[in-house]
Amino acid sequence: MTGKDSLELTPREKLRLMKSPVVEGSETGPEMPNLSEFGDRFTDTSIEFERHEEAGMLEVFTDLFFAANYVVFSKTQSVTSLERIGSYIGYFCMLWMTWLVVGLYDVRFVTDSIFERLVRAVHLGVFVGFAVVAPKFDPNDQHVASMRAMSLILMASRLSLTIEYASILWHVRKFKNVHIPFCIQMSIHFIAAMIYLGITFRFDDQKDSRVFIAWYVVGAIEVLSTFGLSAFYSVLSLTRTHLMNRMSLLTIVILGESIVVLADKVIIIVEGPDAWAGIATTYMVFLIYFDWMKTAYLPPLRQLLWTVLHFPFHLALVLFMQGFTQFIQWSKVIDVINNLSTNWLVFDTDRLPRATSEMVKENMTEELNEFFETYHPQYSDTNDLISEALENITDIPNAFWPKLAKYILIEDYFLPNDSTTDLFFSIIGAIETAMENSVFSTFEIDLEGEFIKESEEGGGIDENQTDAQFAAQVTEDTWDRYNLVFTYGYIAAGLCLGLMVILSVVARVTPWKPWPVIRTIIYLLLALAMGLLALLNLNEDKLESYLNTPWLLPTLCIAWTVVLILTHIRHDAPLFFRKHGPLPLRRGSRENKSSDESEHAQPMVANMAEPTSYSGAAGMPYDYRPAPSSSGRE
Repeated sequence: MTGKDSLELTPREKLRLMKSPVVEGSETGPEMPNLSEFGDRFTDTSIEFERHEEAGMLEVFTDLFFAANYVVFSKTQSVTSLERIGSYIGYFCMLWMTWLVVGLYDVRFVTDSIFERLVRAVHLGVFVGFAVVAPKFDPNDQHVASMRAMSLILMASRLSLTIEYASILWHVRKFKNVHIPFCIQMSIHFIAAMIYLGITFRFDDQKDSRVFIAWYVVGAIEVLSTFGLSAFYSVLSLTRTHLMNRMSLLTIVILGESIVVLADKVIIIVEGPDAWAGIATTYMVFLIYFDWMKTAYLPPLRQLLWTVLHFPFHLALVLFMQGFTQFIQWSKVIDVINNLSTNWLVFDTDRLPRATSEMVKENMTEELNEFFETYHPQYSDTNDLISEALENITDIPNAFWPKLAKYILIEDYFLPNDSTTDLFFSIIGAIETAMENSVFSTFEIDLEGEFIKESEEGGGIDENQTDAQFAAQVTEDTWDRYNLVFTYGYIAAGLCLGLMVILSVVARVTPWKPWPVIRTIIYLLLALAMGLLALLNLNEDKLESYLNTPWLLPTLCIAWTVVLILTHIRHDAPLFFRKHGPLPLRRGSRENKSSDESEHAQPMVANMAEPTSYSGAAGMPYDYRPAPSSSGRE
């Protein structure tokens, strides 16, 4: 039987009730070392735990639940105001910190056993609880049941972690010197759970409570304390774990879920090129991140900094993707509105002087029917508004239409300031508002539906408003939302790129040379430029001019394309630096150069008194054996 066949027929390890992550020697294995040579297990703190290069089954499944929660909250709590942005950040903060404290346990101690699967079911239930709470989560307008449920969910998560760390303490119970670190870690999560439980009873129907801020404070203390313990106690160390792999995997999950949302928008605007620009940009963000983050392991402090920086990076990424998908919708809306082709009689200066009010009404009715076949109004009040506006056209005297033609043709001619002029412009305004709102709802920018839902829940709409006033309010608030999406989307895009640059600097393991320094500065300038574009809000005319152009998406796509191209310009570009010929090598310079430019640090040979083997650059084994002592020579 070949070695390959033997490997394929190896039975899978039987699932146990509990499985220890501690690496121990086998008593029956003749090739295993004698553990007694490595110290007394009752006093030695250098316990070795199993380490993995990649996330396991339970970890990946947890990441998928994280992604599901992110998608649910993004759909049910879209960013529509500054207050909603605060709620979005708060929810993501709790979700991310819950994922992280669970992940910090996983990368060090998780095993596949019946016990771990049962506890994992509790953790997955916690993430389901996040999804249940998401639709009504709003700290600024608190739904008491949802806020209490959130506290209880956080408590359940931390109690589960306490139990998991207790199980590890049981596995290392014979190593007396490592009990204190695990007891401290258990205490941190247990105290946090009790605080979350206490917060539950502070929410009531009488008034909104600001006690929810304690969620964020306690969660941040948990994370920082866990990192501190890992740096202080070697038994809790995150060194040689796959923590960086988990962070990268979560980034993939967030980008993947963004692709799902993006694909959903592509269905709506499949004929537009902006959809393809959106997909290309998301793909480039993915490529750039993994081109920059190639290091699997870092020194402890740099690894902790790299991990913590992923919180603002992931937050910026989800806000960027949230805004970016809406840019695709808005680009299509702007394209439709800017390219409306209508044959309205009121704008035809050749026929208008001979027109009657009946002719104008008939013409506009035909044009509107054709328009609404494509962009069908979803709410009855829009139809009522159109019907009312068309009926009012016949109240305009026929003598008004020649004056209107003269008003359009002659710059210095003005219409009389009377009720007929006011009626005409109110009719045109109502029709244009109804058309815009129909376009908005067709591309699923549905503020009208949100207003109607709010009115059914007991607020939001003034009952004394006419259909025209309500439609005008919807239109105005929709354009305001467009401005908000542009602002936070571009700021998030700049922050996303800037934080990626900082992460790459922290993770860099090769020496800095002139071209990488200049390239990094260019990246930061591009990130700053994207963020500063949001300052167009300070000038309403320039903002409106830019938002009505087709450059909203291409601007971001071009910026990320430049970053990707610069990423793959290797070495010192001749454009900036004079290209030198080969320099004469000094003794040992080849080895030094190879060591400096390697992507990862190579292991050092510590014990040169014993035979040692290591792998060369091509994977070939090299054996080192000490030279024979002088006493052994003949």
